[in-house]
Amino acid sequence: MSNQTAKYFISLVKRAKELNGKEKDILIRRLKYATLEKIGRKHKVSGERIRQVEEKALGKFIKKMIQLMLFD
Repeated sequence: MSNQTAKYFISLVKRAKELNGKEKDILIRRLKYATLEKIGRKHKVSGERIRQVEEKALGKFIKKMIQLMLFD
């Protein structure tokens, strides 16, 4: 992913109202290529738990994007 694309997605994530602070932080760090383990150490949880939170957050984020495309 190009740097410009990553910056665009980061700006979308930061503005997403349906995500909580932890979910935003995880998605932003993953877009910046941080490892699951590194993010897990910051949040004091396992890399697997970070993966689960990331998956749930992406689901919420994608669902909102689809709604915006369909009903806009």
